[in-house]
Amino acid sequence: MLVSVVTTPVLMVHCRVTAFLTLGMASLSWVLWAVLQCALAPAHAFVLLSSYPAYTRQFEVGTLYVYEYETSVLLNEPQPLPVSTAKDVGFKVELTAEVTPVWQHPTNNNEQILQLTVVTPKLSVKARQGPSPEGFVHKSSKVESFPLQPLFVHWNNGEIGDVYHIEGGELSIINVMKGIASLFQYQAKNIKQSEVDVSGRCEVTYKLVDSSHITKLKQNCQNVVSVPYFNQTNKVLDAEVSGQATTTYVLNADKILQKATSVETHFLRVRARRQSGAEVISRQVLQLKENRKVATKKYTGKVAAEAVKSIGNQLRKTLVTEQLATAPDAKECITCKSLKDLVINFHNTLSPKNQGTQGAAIAFTRLLRKMRESDLETIKAVLKDKKNAKILPQLLDIAAAAQTLPAHKAAMSTLKFNGSLELPERYLISLSLATHPSGPIVKDMVNLFKKGVQNEHLSETLVLTMSSLAHTMSNMQSNASTTRIVSAVKKLLVERLKNCETEDCQLMYIRSLKNLQTKDSVDILLGFAEGEARKPAIAAARALQIMPSDYLNSEALKRLERIFLELGRQHDSSVRAMAADILLQNKPTEEFVKSLLEIMSSQSARELNTVLLGRLWDLASSDDNLQKILHKILKDAKYANYNVLGQGGLSSAFSRPLSQDKSANSSFSNMLEIQSGLLKRSTVDVFVDVDDTRMRLLSFGMFAGGLSVFGGEDAVDDGEEANAGIEITLLNTQLRPYVFFTGQGELMGHVWSGTGSERTTALQGTLLLQDHLQVVPLQNGLNAELLLNGALSYDLAGQIQVSLWNRNAHSLVEVGAAMVIQGVARVDSSFIQTLIEFNVGTQAQLNFMSDLEFYDDVMMCLKMVQPNTEVVNNVRKLERIPGTNYMLKKYKKRLSPVPGKTYVMNKKNTEICSKMFNK
Repeated sequence: MLVSVVTTPVLMVHCRVTAFLTLGMASLSWVLWAVLQCALAPAHAFVLLSSYPAYTRQFEVGTLYVYEYETSVLLNEPQPLPVSTAKDVGFKVELTAEVTPVWQHPTNNNEQILQLTVVTPKLSVKARQGPSPEGFVHKSSKVESFPLQPLFVHWNNGEIGDVYHIEGGELSIINVMKGIASLFQYQAKNIKQSEVDVSGRCEVTYKLVDSSHITKLKQNCQNVVSVPYFNQTNKVLDAEVSGQATTTYVLNADKILQKATSVETHFLRVRARRQSGAEVISRQVLQLKENRKVATKKYTGKVAAEAVKSIGNQLRKTLVTEQLATAPDAKECITCKSLKDLVINFHNTLSPKNQGTQGAAIAFTRLLRKMRESDLETIKAVLKDKKNAKILPQLLDIAAAAQTLPAHKAAMSTLKFNGSLELPERYLISLSLATHPSGPIVKDMVNLFKKGVQNEHLSETLVLTMSSLAHTMSNMQSNASTTRIVSAVKKLLVERLKNCETEDCQLMYIRSLKNLQTKDSVDILLGFAEGEARKPAIAAARALQIMPSDYLNSEALKRLERIFLELGRQHDSSVRAMAADILLQNKPTEEFVKSLLEIMSSQSARELNTVLLGRLWDLASSDDNLQKILHKILKDAKYANYNVLGQGGLSSAFSRPLSQDKSANSSFSNMLEIQSGLLKRSTVDVFVDVDDTRMRLLSFGMFAGGLSVFGGEDAVDDGEEANAGIEITLLNTQLRPYVFFTGQGELMGHVWSGTGSERTTALQGTLLLQDHLQVVPLQNGLNAELLLNGALSYDLAGQIQVSLWNRNAHSLVEVGAAMVIQGVARVDSSFIQTLIEFNVGTQAQLNFMSDLEFYDDVMMCLKMVQPNTEVVNNVRKLERIPGTNYMLKKYKKRLSPVPGKTYVMNKKNTEICSKMFNK
């Protein structure tokens, strides 16, 4: 039997012919493959089977192959199909490409060095009134006058290794030639592999359609040339970049490349608003027009390296060896201005009165890009210019967001950390929200902390900034250096916490661990949450609330359950409420939910019970598992009764939607705890949800204690000194608390003097949201730059009016914010520039109002109002030919109104408000 002996050189099977062959086991896979191909192929198709890889025929030495080539690039808003429209901008390059082998391996005909020369390149642009169907019009440009020198390509069995060009060649033309050369890299077989070509390292899939047609799909390309790149570590704020390239090949009867057609698309989208974005479409067409015999120079060499040396010697030129991958062309500014001039232009917009407006956010993004390009002396000159003194805090926001060493050094040289608090703290707060901090900047903060800062408030802000930067760095692409820095910060914070001798010291480092967010800090925080000291326990519980769920193991959840159930010792009601909230969000058991409801039945802590009951209903509305548990339990009359469900406290816990979109939803969650008719603690968390990822955008907390004197006869003295203040967390970065007063003497001083009766800003600034920069090498050899920046300008202000004569008080907290997202896709070369810029902006406000009466009964009414606003979308497109006066601009703007609303708190609050204002 001929079972193990197999010789099947070439077998052609017609799909309509039934053939019977006795083959060895090694050929069985080929038969199955053939059957599958026949089932899928048209009735007239033939399928080629071979036990050997099928290569294309090599180019014939002494023959010149003349190809016509064109490539186009179009920029537009994302379209359903990659087609040209009247709204896009872009360009087309046409030329003749001549290819001829100048060396062939002595023993391997499939290894050659090809000489590629381009002839008569010309440029066309997408004009407003261009001819149909594409709309391109020819324009004179530098490309027509560039010296055209050959590119030598090492080609081996359909793969391209190095390429060689003459030193001093024009980079734009070299890149275009690399794009043409890349089309000659293909395999005439079904295979999936990793390849390096003009686009970088890509996952490539070849499909042999028939003996003369091949398709090539490129995906997931990674740069192999060092180019600038950074992105936002927060997934909700990240850019969504996708792309692929498809090339179809047609071989002629001699198996030489007859035609290659490629279509490539790249999308830049805002992940949280996918309808806002840009698209880059690149096309290539290479078609053989003729081939003819020529007297070509032949270069000697047994291997390719010797042949390249021979080429250089005979041409008397220095050859530069490179990969097929391209380097970005030098970028020339479009309508460029210096940093100083831009600051002058935006001077009024950057004033404090304009913070929280859309104009401030736009100015921030424009200046951010320029400051990232500027050197140390330029930035220092702007920061130290006395004309900019009133806008210096806003300029420090931009310097911090730039995250470059020149910007950081310029800011640090301007600030005095042992002087006034305002400017150094403003810079540190902005720096704590950095999206991609570098090691030297974090080290600088650590060194400053070790050196010591005299002002206690500034010292705490420095600690919180250092821990926040370390957390962001830990989420970036890690290496040995970043790991060492993060570990050093963590060790430093834990050691300082252990050595604390006062509660204020403990609170500072507990908050820093909250910013650091490491898994091994959970045990430390639990220790403080379980402790007797009230304020550290509350701070630790709040830190545990924002920890990722996977940081809380079963042991941690058991300890939180013991805190809530007060097994071992009593705990503050705020600590218990936060412990219960964590447990309810981490797959609670039926037993725990029953225990929670049983505790409520005694109504011994009605305000706490009211908070927990509200939170239970709130979470069950979005958690199917908790909803099923609750539905099952409430079938039992032991739990479904008035004693459990009718707490009747003034406290509340609820969530409400803020906005809903196809890509993202935003909402807020409120937990309000009342004690003796007065505010004890309130927390408002603003969330943004994208797909399965949730981001806490803002947390705004108010706290008060020791105010029983205002609570009437039934008020219970909590044993605290009179105090009140706010805590603000931006993008999970805790800022130091702002205390309004401490002690009754200070409180009464504010009351008598009317402090705060006028609108007073508590915190303002502009922070960076989206932050993405990526260079995408296109298949035609040019490079697309994708940029996305988002900014949030905020102004948190408030006022309070207290009348002892009328025994009432009114407070207003305004959270004003304006957001702008700007995205840019641009393709630059020395002979053409084109870009699309999209902008999305809105300016909104949330007003928190409270009215308090303590004349007879203590009554408090809370309101939250969002005024009318609108979303602005605009798109700007531009194309320009350097060295000429030609420039084309297109602009589109759209407004979308968003009606205002007043948010319902709870039924009890509505009843009290009606009672108070009906009088």
